[in-house]
Amino acid sequence: MHAARLFLLAASGLLAAACASNSAAPIRGPGSGQQDQPIVRPESGEIQAANIKRLYPNKRLFVCRGTRVSNRPDTFGDNEVLNYSRLVVVNDVPLVTAPANNACVSSGFGMRDLGDGLRMHKGVDITSSPASRVFSGGAGRILEAGMNGGYGLAVLIDHGNGVYTRYAHLNHIEDDIKPGARVVYGHPIGLMGRSGHVTGIHLHYEILTGTYRKGVFGRGLTAHNPFDFPEWIDQRLIQ
Repeated sequence: MHAARLFLLAASGLLAAACASNSAAPIRGPGSGQQDQPIVRPESGEIQAANIKRLYPNKRLFVCRGTRVSNRPDTFGDNEVLNYSRLVVVNDVPLVTAPANNACVSSGFGMRDLGDGLRMHKGVDITSSPASRVFSGGAGRILEAGMNGGYGLAVLIDHGNGVYTRYAHLNHIEDDIKPGARVVYGHPIGLMGRSGHVTGIHLHYEILTGTYRKGVFGRGLTAHNPFDFPEWIDQRLIQ
């Protein structure tokens, strides 16, 4: 089913963001349930039990409480991220901006100083407590799924039109996520983890454009700030 239609079907159950720290979140292995209720901000609204199995993109997104990173996104009010939209459009491809439920931002896109000098952070880190399931940000084809250096367990999806998304530092990858497999919007990818070069449990999420070259693990693609893209609006609703 088309990504846009799937989003519309889920729209009535969309949840707002939650906030959690970047440490001490329990990891759930495959099939273990995740029945714990996440810690959700009061403004996030009612917690839906179905959010374990389905993607409900945050209606509002917040920087995690206590986050002090140098590349934190611009915010207003109570750490609410400016210019956030649940879905954005990249080269005519609609993509979810934060593909996990009840998540908050623990690190933004851009140059970041972790005490050892400035380095480019090519994605956005989101986390939740307990660790959230990770879902595909849009329909596409799996290009890579497995260990990828400092990214740890990672998945790369081709969405067409030269648009790709990467999901890194996973605890595990779902059994059906293999190179060549087709996924729809909101397809389960895995679980937030701390594989690769990380200190805490989270998802590192990248929106990439360019021409994919096999055998270099997605290197050479151009990374973008998810908050810089325009909001995706279904023209059918406007008409």
